Amino acid sequence: MPLTGVTTVTFDADDTLWAFEVGLLAAQRRLREEIVRLTNETAAVPSVDEMNATRLSLDSEAGFSETTLDVRRREAIRRSALDAELHGDSLIDSLFNLYVSTRVANTPLFPDTRPALAALQGRFQLGVITNANTDPAELGLSDQFSFVVRADAEPYRKPDPRIFQHAASVGGYKLSRSVHIGDSLETDVTGANNAGAISVWLNRRGDMADPSASARHVIRSLSELSGLLGVD
Repeated sequence: MPLTGVTTVTFDADDTLWAFEVGLLAAQRRLREEIVRLTNETAAVPSVDEMNATRLSLDSEAGFSETTLDVRRREAIRRSALDAELHGDSLIDSLFNLYVSTRVANTPLFPDTRPALAALQGRFQLGVITNANTDPAELGLSDQFSFVVRADAEPYRKPDPRIFQHAASVGGYKLSRSVHIGDSLETDVTGANNAGAISVWLNRRGDMADPSASARHVIRSLSELSGLLGVD
């Protein structure tokens, strides 16, 4: 039976609307290439895996764990450049801007994203609730969403129900009449369940579900949303 009474549909962003890892890897490789070019010394430059490990270590490092993703990324770039004996604020700014522009340019929307949004637009209010910091408009989704809530700009992140409550305040809707779609059982499904929204797990890869984080509905593609929401 299609869901009834729904007014608002919210989406996670990374790995739900677009393939984040594709753009991430392209940006990391381009960043390393540029550092190699500047130093002309390949052996002194950290590998992509090493640079990624440096970035992830900042998530739990005192002084950085509570900062924004951009602050952590810039610091990771600074440390990787320093390993190659490159330093200076203007240089780090340039490397950071190169990383961001490369990531955005190389992050593809999933093939089902635009058709799914087009089918729902005008029938439901559409929004984004993400722990990441990419603006959908940067990837060509500038008119589809009424609101975008990014955890970087808030004091809490999914699965904290308060970010869903904040989104409901911004969008002016009742959580009980909203559907949230995301690829993560831990952040999207658990967060939506705890906030009183209808959770939909986007399980593109056919993973086994954790029974402790049960989604109200499971789909393999965003193309299934039309049927779930009763859209002809």
